[in-house]
Amino acid sequence: MIKFSDFVNTLPLVIIAASALIIMLLETLFPKDRRKSTEILIFYFSLVSLAAAIAFSFLDINKMLVLYSGFIRVNTLTSVLNIALIGGMFITVLSSRNYLESEGIDYGEYYSLLFFSLLGMMLMAQANDLIILFVGLELMSICFYILAGFMRKKMDSNESALKYLLLGSFITGFLLLGIAFIYGYTGSTNYSTISLANPNKETFYLLGLTLVFIAFIFKTGSFPLQMWIPDVYQGAPTVVTGMMSSVGKTAAFGALLAFFSIFSMTTIPMIIAVVAILTMLYGNVVALVQVNIKRLLAYSSIAHAGYIMVGFIMINPFSQHAIMFYLVSYILMQLGAFVIIGIVEEQTSGDASRNNLESYKGLGKLNPGLALLMTIFLFSLAGIPPFAGFWGKYYIFLSAIQINYIWVAIIGILFSLVGVYYYIKIILYMWFYEPAAEAIPGVKRTFSFAAAVISAIGLFAFGVYPELILKYLRNII
Repeated sequence: MIKFSDFVNTLPLVIIAASALIIMLLETLFPKDRRKSTEILIFYFSLVSLAAAIAFSFLDINKMLVLYSGFIRVNTLTSVLNIALIGGMFITVLSSRNYLESEGIDYGEYYSLLFFSLLGMMLMAQANDLIILFVGLELMSICFYILAGFMRKKMDSNESALKYLLLGSFITGFLLLGIAFIYGYTGSTNYSTISLANPNKETFYLLGLTLVFIAFIFKTGSFPLQMWIPDVYQGAPTVVTGMMSSVGKTAAFGALLAFFSIFSMTTIPMIIAVVAILTMLYGNVVALVQVNIKRLLAYSSIAHAGYIMVGFIMINPFSQHAIMFYLVSYILMQLGAFVIIGIVEEQTSGDASRNNLESYKGLGKLNPGLALLMTIFLFSLAGIPPFAGFWGKYYIFLSAIQINYIWVAIIGILFSLVGVYYYIKIILYMWFYEPAAEAIPGVKRTFSFAAAVISAIGLFAFGVYPELILKYLRNII
């Protein structure tokens, strides 16, 4: 039975769900001749709703509750994840308005889809039952399929959505079959009940866990199920790509963290280590030869999935803190980079040259503000201090060293050095080459620029004083 207190203790979830429905109704009810005013109203309403959800999430940090008849958890881990996810979506919405207008796709349902996908992510993070996990994952994925093809008149966008839909639907079968095997042995899909059953050595139970893990490998973009990422990220609208590659990936890793912790998956460290190393290898090596910046950062995101996977070798309090710190910093640096890509993309004429590295030549002379922000995001992605990306990699590799997987940390550091090359290549294009085009006019995309500045400030603040995040993460048990 659902109690009123359940709603009170999950206000962020309720706010996001209600906002998604209200935005959908606003787009439907207002007349078409006032569409411009409607889009502006929806934009500001979205920002206010997300800000309110973040504020209430901070109030939930010290709670330890299981609500909705055991289906939803509220604790420090879920609250920090919610803050990261909602904050990432706030930056996405802020950067979307100018981009959508320039691409001629400024439709209110875009914001509704963002909110429904965020609702799915939050359900994944707060799930205390495999059914809720499945519902959240599919809600997020269905919204992503539509958002990836939101530029309906462009073949690349349609191709991106179709590829994602076909592969995502296939992987859904693995997830459902895994849940069926787990339920078949334990007689329950509830996390608490399954953990008490302690069926770790049963064949079908282990097969179920394996199938669920395979589904997570796909959603996180880890090797060997990473093949969809470059094409989908390149074809999707740039603001959507930034959101999927950062906020969406954080939701998947957050759900995987809860899955590992509750199901005590501590007997496969070597498998996780191999997956992490192969993911880092593939992402970094293939990124070296990319000439399209969206594809380059797509392969980079695969490499970062490998770094994060290092923290899953052995789940303990320190590795949980390391994973969460990395995810928070990754949202800021990945989203920020794609915000800048979206701004530069608007200034590039012709589909053939859009997002080509050549279009970044001399950006430092044409628009120093954009180039400086992009440099900050690339430095953080490379793990260079004083930005949060450095501490993210430091804590992740330290977590491997603490459990005597020093060789994994060494390999990870070496691959990270390989990654520095292609990030520095972009910086060289921006600051040490002559412009390949005429001067980019002053930044008039106020909201997009503000989103990039917020991300940069966050990276610098968390890099100089990581305790801003760690003081909350230490409460995760």
